Amino acid sequence: MKAKYHSFLPIFLLFTLLAILLRFFSFFPSVIDHDESTYLEIARMILAGKTLYVDMIDIKPPGIFLILAGCQAVFGYSIFVIRLLVALWIAATAFMVYKTSELLVKNERASLAAGVIYIFFISTWSFFGISITPEIFFNLFTISALYILLKKQSPLNYLIAGLLAGLGFIVKYLVIFDFAAFMIFFLILNLRKKETKILVRMIFPYILAGIGFSLPFGLMNLWYYINGHFDALYNIVYLAPGRYPSTFYPWNMLKYILDFLLHFLPIFFFFFYALIYKKLTGPEFTLTKTLCIMWSGMALIAILIAGKRFGHYTIELMLPVSLMAGVFFHSEISRPAFLHKPFIRKMGSVILVILILVISMLKLEYVIRKDIPREIATYLESRLKTGDDIYTSNYQQIIYYLLKKDSPTKYIHRSLLQGNNHIKALDINVDEEFRHIIEQRPVYIIVEKEYPAGMMKDFIINNYTFEMDFGNGILLYHLNKF
Repeated sequence: MKAKYHSFLPIFLLFTLLAILLRFFSFFPSVIDHDESTYLEIARMILAGKTLYVDMIDIKPPGIFLILAGCQAVFGYSIFVIRLLVALWIAATAFMVYKTSELLVKNERASLAAGVIYIFFISTWSFFGISITPEIFFNLFTISALYILLKKQSPLNYLIAGLLAGLGFIVKYLVIFDFAAFMIFFLILNLRKKETKILVRMIFPYILAGIGFSLPFGLMNLWYYINGHFDALYNIVYLAPGRYPSTFYPWNMLKYILDFLLHFLPIFFFFFYALIYKKLTGPEFTLTKTLCIMWSGMALIAILIAGKRFGHYTIELMLPVSLMAGVFFHSEISRPAFLHKPFIRKMGSVILVILILVISMLKLEYVIRKDIPREIATYLESRLKTGDDIYTSNYQQIIYYLLKKDSPTKYIHRSLLQGNNHIKALDINVDEEFRHIIEQRPVYIIVEKEYPAGMMKDFIINNYTFEMDFGNGILLYHLNKF
């Protein structure tokens, strides 16, 4: 069955509606994950004229901060609106999954299913895509790069695909594994076509792809060099990652991957069923299977090589899995008898609606639970004067963002001054940084359960008075008047 090519709008609206419904209640809380808070605050500070890696420090490439800064510049600082925009970004990614699947399997049902699966994949569990992460953003660049290459393998398209993947690379460096999978796949494809008569002709598109891929990263380096901040960039981008411990524990990583599989067991059932299904043997199916195996393998290497067990790292793997899982719904695939009824039109629609409602309702906890950071921001907003500083110490840094206040330390993420791994990797002189905070004499300091260690503890005890208990051990202190 050949694909029925629909217009852009109905399919995109379908994906948009689904993404919003599944994620709606997650638009409300001030904090889902504290990394997200850092991204929002650094983006705000960029708009205020500050420089990443100089005035505020984070180990991430600049891509996610620039994207969020762009959202803030156009749509304002509302967290609700920014999360809505992220849902639209996810819908756009799902649409590109759909279009890419059309080129691969040429089957409307399979292509629609692939896009829908991606949205469910990234919109179900809190730490697998609900909070704002780099993976959410770079996935749109990588799937778009693949689509461009599948659409037409011209030298120009290789350059454009490389540029798109390069934009993803400056969101997160592990995109290089996705890009490598694409290049290897198309190289093998071209070798099988025996397009090797003229060596230069064969490698020229890949040279262009490499140039396109390198361009965003090269321009980033050039910008920092021209503005006299290359040393700051060099320390974060080139040196700091190598100073992070990278011990690999096979058993822990195996449990991590198994946990991912179990969280999304139905999707992986579709994935593996389509992968081993033997009756659909057309060239488009063989091509799709080969690509998804190679891409999944490279994405898995990228996830494992990091040696960390954060759920959002697995988002990189969701694209190839969604493409292959969508094939389960191919009109020419025979499904197991026990799954026949759930996938007929009426019954399948009912199950889908119920699933959407259940996943959406599970996120009601975001609305019901007490939003302490927002309460603190509301309390302080009427009490702070122009020029007053606050320090959130070991509590949520989103409060800076809510109050549009700069952090008194360039290490905005609260863990950077507390975790030994971060301190070593970023070569932080903690005492010097605490002295810098003390010199600014923040009017308010927020403490969660216990004082920060070292000189900050003595400074708070000797110079601040307790003012408010917001519950859960969250205490607000006010600077003594002299």
